[in-house]
Amino acid sequence: MALRDQVVYIHLQKLSPLKLRVHGVSEIPYDWRYTPYIDALGLLPFFQLVTRSTPYLNAAQITVLVDRWRPETHSFHLRTGEMTVTLQDMSMIFALPIDGEPLCLNTDSAGWHAQMVALIGTAPTENKDKNIAAGAPYTWIINNFQNCPEEADDALVRTYARVYICYVLSRTLFSDSKGNVAQ
Repeated sequence: MALRDQVVYIHLQKLSPLKLRVHGVSEIPYDWRYTPYIDALGLLPFFQLVTRSTPYLNAAQITVLVDRWRPETHSFHLRTGEMTVTLQDMSMIFALPIDGEPLCLNTDSAGWHAQMVALIGTAPTENKDKNIAAGAPYTWIINNFQNCPEEADDALVRTYARVYICYVLSRTLFSDSKGNVAQ
């Protein structure tokens, strides 16, 4: 074993695995009536991937990758060379489309609240007293949108589908540090 390999091996032995945070499984069940709306966005493969089960996360492996990440070059420095993760890599791993217009929303408190009312007709009012600039608490979403009524018309199903899409995306891709607010 070369000296460089021994140093890397000793360095890796000293690291303790990171404690991974998982925000739990989805508390809103998937409703087959949401499928046309999710499919129209090109997100159906992603939703099928993330709603079936939570992937196994190897804490030691993630720790090694974090240790080898170089923010100056936005790449991993491995023994075999430098590795950059591209947008196409992420698209293939997560089954997400990468073409089309980007999703950009106003995330200040007033702008977010107005956009939520425009999209689903309501927004939480409990954020006013808390230190939350924008976002709907998961408890509010679950209490108000957990199960779409069986007799719901197309407009109501579309509203529930929008909430479900926001809920799943915010829990999997855009989760906040506390894991309790959909942003």
